Amino acid sequence: MRFRFGLIIILLGLAGYSYACKCGGPGTVKSSFEASYVVVSGQVLSKELVPFSQTIRPDSVSAIKERLKDDKQNLQFFEMSYIFKIDLAIVERYKGTDLRATVTIYTPMHSASCGYKFELGKSYIVYASKNSLGFMFRDKVDLSNGSQKENTYWTNHCSRTTEYNSTEAEELRLLSEK
Repeated sequence: MRFRFGLIIILLGLAGYSYACKCGGPGTVKSSFEASYVVVSGQVLSKELVPFSQTIRPDSVSAIKERLKDDKQNLQFFEMSYIFKIDLAIVERYKGTDLRATVTIYTPMHSASCGYKFELGKSYIVYASKNSLGFMFRDKVDLSNGSQKENTYWTNHCSRTTEYNSTEAEELRLLSEK
């Protein structure tokens, strides 16, 4: 009986590991800066759980739902709340153009999906891209046609996004001057 229980625990642990976020970890400040579309520091103003459908322009949602209508599983996933929407008040811009005073950052809800755990009121250095989780629907939906909302970006645990620290901020200032 003990053997079976131990075996079940080990198998469940391995199954959980196989679905965990896997990445090489954050790169150097310089390589992460170069690979990111936007790099800013700022304070989290709000954090809310939203469905993937709210990460794209409203005029694209109905067309995507129409394409997914025969795929009930993907349609349900499209409408399920599993993305954190973070409103970030920018304190300093290191990379990125046409940024407003506040930007929206999206990240998956779970760390197993490489989501970053932002906390309300804390300050962060965010390395973000314009790429979304649209790859999950790529066989049904083309999100490369400008469907994403303006002034929104994506980050995750595999980027170099971190709590604010002055040493990294100074290195970013030097990189942004080049």
